[in-house]
Amino acid sequence: MTDAVITDVEVLILDSGAEYGTRLPDGEWSGPRHSCLIRVSTDAGIVAYADVDSHPWVVKAIVEARPHIPAFCAGLRDAVVGQSVWDRAALWDRMYQHSWYHGRRGPALHAMSGIDLAVWDIAGRLAGRPVHDLLGGKRRDRVLAYASTLFGETPEEMREAARGYVDRGFRAIKFGWGPYGRDPRRDRERIGAARAEVGPDVRLMVDGYIEGDLGQVTRFVASLEELDLTWVEEPLPADRPGDLAKLGRDAPVRIATGEQLGGVSEFAELLRDGGVSVVQPDLSRCGGFTALQRIVPLALDHGVRVVPHAWTSHLLTAAALQVNAWLPGEVFVEYNVSSASVASSLVTGLTMEEGHVLVPSGPGLGVEVDEDVVERYRVA
Repeated sequence: MTDAVITDVEVLILDSGAEYGTRLPDGEWSGPRHSCLIRVSTDAGIVAYADVDSHPWVVKAIVEARPHIPAFCAGLRDAVVGQSVWDRAALWDRMYQHSWYHGRRGPALHAMSGIDLAVWDIAGRLAGRPVHDLLGGKRRDRVLAYASTLFGETPEEMREAARGYVDRGFRAIKFGWGPYGRDPRRDRERIGAARAEVGPDVRLMVDGYIEGDLGQVTRFVASLEELDLTWVEEPLPADRPGDLAKLGRDAPVRIATGEQLGGVSEFAELLRDGGVSVVQPDLSRCGGFTALQRIVPLALDHGVRVVPHAWTSHLLTAAALQVNAWLPGEVFVEYNVSSASVASSLVTGLTMEEGHVLVPSGPGLGVEVDEDVVERYRVA
């Protein structure tokens, strides 16, 4: 099998020009203004990208930093250049080792995740196989997509948005953040309007922190039971695993969380006391495909569903699709509906049919990054 040695790792920062939460001309919302891409090059001529949902300039510093204490406190580029892409577990361990002194959580793990995703893409391309084959095989050819968007200010805005997504073929919708989480009465009106508009057969989810103490949050989440939500996502920060577990046990609504967590140990802590029904590892934060291979069986052993988080560009959507093709049980893929330039146009190769996204069958992630888009919006 052809080998490929890593020759360079770069962090590219793209600027869409629209601040987070900006209403775009077509009525959609803008996500974060800046995007963080990691580009891994090899001596085989194969180049791969990963979309990292983190602070772009912090990730850039972590990857490109000069060695401080060799092999213990050094930039991640130093850890992987000269290494084979076939040694994915060993590569992950080298990056972890190089982050020993300056921290192995937060943006350091996000940067590791991005490099890992790109390396898996390269390995798949070399082998002529999609990533889901490298993970263990494919269980499905398409995945139910949920339109992922921000809350509207009024019930009328929620009705209009919900109807628009259904007209586009979506059978599941998640509204998050924006004005949500500060006024329980108005929040129930907004969510109720969306439910009334789409009827009982469309899945609805909500996402965002809810103001108040644990008792107040629990009462509000319980009040949403009649609206038949598939889950309530991150009503509390993920670094409060005990409170999330208690909320999940006390409230008659599924609780989903985990997009901010990194590494197996943080997911183990979250799952330890039960209560959480859905874990949402973000492949660009949790440690990439390599870490996910250990997180998934841990969640399944606890009877918890795994739904990867993916709300930046469709490059991350493609990575989540590869996982969803492999996962057992019911699956969903988060689909950022923003029409912002980078989110919607960075990659080609994704197809939606009847509310489902088809799993790309090409090698690696099965999609192609548009280099013209990268160069057009790159600022660093």
